[in-house]
This record gives sequence, C-alpha cells and structure tokens, in this order.
Amino acid sequence: MFAKGESSQFKTRALIFLIIGFVTMYFSGCFGTDIINVIQNPIMEKLGCTATQAVLGWTIGGYSVILLSFFFSTIIMKKGVREFASACFVIMAVGAVLVGIGYNVGGGAGSALIIVGGFLLKNFLMGLQVSVFQVVALWFNQTRGFALGLMGAAFALDNATSSTGLSMLYNGLGFTNMMMVTAAILVVLGVATFLFVRTTPQELGLTPDGLPEQAPAGGHGEQGAQEFQSKWTLGKLLKLKESWAIMLGIGVFNLTLAAVISQFFNSLMSMGLEMSTCSMYMLIFGVLGIAMSPVYGKLVDKVGAPKTGVICAALFLVSVTGFAFKIPIAAALGLTFFVGSPVIQPALTIHVFGGQEYQSANRYLSIVINLIAACGIPFMTIFYDATGSYQMAYYVLQVMNAVALVLLLTCNKSYAND
Repeated sequence: MFAKGESSQFKTRALIFLIIGFVTMYFSGCFGTDIINVIQNPIMEKLGCTATQAVLGWTIGGYSVILLSFFFSTIIMKKGVREFASACFVIMAVGAVLVGIGYNVGGGAGSALIIVGGFLLKNFLMGLQVSVFQVVALWFNQTRGFALGLMGAAFALDNATSSTGLSMLYNGLGFTNMMMVTAAILVVLGVATFLFVRTTPQELGLTPDGLPEQAPAGGHGEQGAQEFQSKWTLGKLLKLKESWAIMLGIGVFNLTLAAVISQFFNSLMSMGLEMSTCSMYMLIFGVLGIAMSPVYGKLVDKVGAPKTGVICAALFLVSVTGFAFKIPIAAALGLTFFVGSPVIQPALTIHVFGGQEYQSANRYLSIVINLIAACGIPFMTIFYDATGSYQMAYYVLQVMNAVALVLLLTCNKSYAND
C-alpha cells in the first residue's frame, strides 16, 4: 500500500488522508450528480414543474464548472488545499440546505432556492475533486497510481450504491430531512479536512512517500503553495504534443464514458436483451469497475502512466467495437473499463508536468477535456434522432477512440524536472 521504508508518521497521516479522500470522492459524486435520481420526481410533484426545471441548477452548474474549474485550480495553486476544500464542503452544505428549504417553500421562490442549491452542489464538488488529486500528486510518488486508483474506486462505488442509499434515506426521513442530513455530512467532512489534510507533506515535516531525504516530486524544493510560481502558460502548453494528447485523448475517454452510460440500457435492448438483463449487466460490470480503478492505478505504479493510458485506450476501443458490432457481453464488459478510467487523466498530467505543476497545467487542459466530455449525451441523441439507431454513433466512436489511442502513444515525455 505504501512505499518500502516509509516513516510511521507518514503512514498514519497518509492513511487518514486516503480515507478522507475516498469518502470525499464518493460523496462529491453522490451529492452532485446521483442525488438527481432521487430528488427529481419529488420536486416535480411538489412544485408542479418539468424535469428540466427540477434539475436546472445542476444543469447550469454542469456547464459553468468547465470554467470554474480553472478558477478553483488557481486558488489551490496560490492558497493550497486545506482551507479551500473545507470551504467547498461548507458551500455544498449550504446548497443542500437551500434545496431542502426550497422544497418546503414551493412556488417560484422555492424553485429559485432549489436552482441556487443545485448550482452550488454541482460546481463545488469539482473543487473537492481537484483538491484530492492535488494532494495525491504531492504526497505520493512511488505509490501514486495506487492512491489515484483508490480515489477512482470511490467514483465507481458511488455509481453502484449512492442512488440506492439516498432512496432509503428519502423513504425513511422524507425530502427535507434527507437534505439536512446531506448538509450535516458535508459539514463533518469539511471539519475533518481542515483538521487533517495538508497540501504537501513538507507542511508536517515529512517527505513524499515518507522516504528519508527525498526531494518533493517535481523538483521544486520546499516551496509552499503560496510561494510557488508556475513555469507553464497557456501558450507554452499548446506547443506540446503531450498537452494535445491529454486534452483530446482524455476528452474522447470522457465523451465515450458519458455517451455509453447514458444510453447503456437502450443500446443493449436494441441488441435484443431484456431490461432485467441490462440491469443485471450494469450491476455486475459496474461493481467490477470498482476493482478496475485500482488495477489501472497499480499499472501506473508498475509500468508508468503513458503505457497505462495506452492500455486503457485499447480497452476503450475494444469495448466500443462490442457496441458497434452488437456483441452484448463485450459491450457490457466495457462498462468495467469505462468507470475505472478517471484515474488516467491525473496520472498522465502528473507524469508529464510533475506533481507541483499538476494544477497549473490541469486548469488549462481540463477546459478542453470538459468541453469535449459535455458533448457525450447529445452526441448519442443527435445520431439517434437522425438515423433511428445508435449504430452510426458507435462507428464514429470507434474512429474517435482509435485516434485517441494513437495520440496517447505519443504522450510519454516528462517535463517535471526541466
């Protein structure tokens, strides 16, 4: 789990962070996205609005976060993670309270409160996610892939369990109490983050991986968050083939992930499967995805991020081919490879630019990646509306993933110590 020879103090601190980070990644997805599965219909019934209006705050937040993620990363570069991540939890808690109050108020005022609450929940979960990856980048070197894989497993576990858990909470406590419990959980996580999480191990007199006399990853000495000055500008990044490989390659990954999951049932049913079989496949292969994320992470530690990215791209291509040629089991198995893949983006970015420079590069690269990913759902629906089938969409996805594979083959140089 940790590098050989790590200090006991590092092991204790790192274990606390990994637990907080795992829970953070789980709940950031749960309260920012999966909660919609539970609250959408009650809001529609209570307020007499459409489905689009019920989740408008989350929808707007899904687009605004593309630019806000740049702002969040810049704050982390200047101020560090501790206070920022703690504030994100509190702001999300305020969002949850507003949704709960808005449901009770009803009418136009209630709708406005729910929109604002949903907007806060959706946006500031991204702040938490970039915070977690930054800490991983600076605390771990030899075992960074494992740490990233563990964080990715939280996403997969969230997809498999959170909607069911929230439904039980709703059925047991009702809408408003469910949102207040949500707020309380977020506040507790904010307090735990403030008490136990630090941006770098140097803040506690430790070194990355807890190894003696080890320089921090990226070769930037003892600089703290506020002292660090990045060498990367947008112009410099756009001149690197590695930047384009990450932006376009990971962008295609995320587009494919959104496209496939959003139409998973419909695509399999078009191959002749029953809904019950589709549900069983989603459960089985979604749960396997929980294990796939640490597998990707261990590959990062063993063979490096560039080769792991290529392996992931090859698995994506095979999985999309299963949809394109209507091979149900191959298509369903792709869900395992897809939901475990979010670790690839931070792993590649850290490899190319170094742990200290992760945010400075990622804040620019993520804008393009998120813009491409946002096209995933409309990509499928546009093709379906035009042709009455998903086949053409999957053929195009094949080509896009083949291009992504070629791009990631070129993403192997590191500038971390330049």
